[in-house]
Amino acid sequence: MKKILSCSLLSAAMLTFASAHAVTKNITVTASIDPTVDITLADGTVLPDTIAMQYVVGSGLGTVSKDVKLWSNSTTADLNVALASSPELSASTTTTTIPLTVTLNGTALSTTKSTLSYATYFPNGITNGSITIPLAISQTTKGVVSTAGEYSGTVSLILSQATSS
Repeated sequence: MKKILSCSLLSAAMLTFASAHAVTKNITVTASIDPTVDITLADGTVLPDTIAMQYVVGSGLGTVSKDVKLWSNSTTADLNVALASSPELSASTTTTTIPLTVTLNGTALSTTKSTLSYATYFPNGITNGSITIPLAISQTTKGVVSTAGEYSGTVSLILSQATSS
């Protein structure tokens, strides 16, 4: 009897192990970290990867504007902002390009750095980020685009801490 009970328990244990399945899932987590500066939407969320510009027949592309905040770990250093390259929209089906203008707080950005004064943009310190400012992207020369297509381009902002105030 003892032998039958032992065999039964052993069989039950083997069935339990044999029917137990496990799945392992690996998730890659990434983060782009600059401990000195950042730019986010005004509510602190990340800037969108894609922004759609609306085309209005007869007048061209509408301006897209997002309220943003700047972030810094320095309580005295000014910030520098520039574009990595001159932004434009292009389509794979045409040679037509549409130059874009990018402004931050009303100041047109270029590949030459602009200095943002700490005192102006961080009047209340760094804890809650800068004042809320508009980041706008618009068609440089407003007007009709006569060639149809799916246009896209990249606006690359470079934000850095100034080495001197």
